[in-house]
Amino acid sequence: MKQPLLVFFFLLAVLALRAQNAPRPELSVFPNPATEYVAVQDNSDAVGQIVVFNILGKKQRIFAAAKGENYYIGDLSKGVYLVQLIGKNKQVLKTQKIEKR
Repeated sequence: MKQPLLVFFFLLAVLALRAQNAPRPELSVFPNPATEYVAVQDNSDAVGQIVVFNILGKKQRIFAAAKGENYYIGDLSKGVYLVQLIGKNKQVLKTQKIEKR
């Protein structure tokens, strides 16, 4: 009984290490602070969607990601927002805090 359990935990550890070592795309939202527009640096073209949340967690904007695109946030109130970068496979790639001035 101990040997199958030991094999199971070994395989679980291997999978966890592989997930940690998987290459992650270099992503960032800029400028920060922002006034009118934000852009996304995505060298690997991994981002499919950009979602902007207010500090309370309410969705404020949803954008379809496009390489080299600027995203208008000029009509949002001044404050702190969370920008979530969603991959083309619907997985959250990164969440970044930005300040809107």
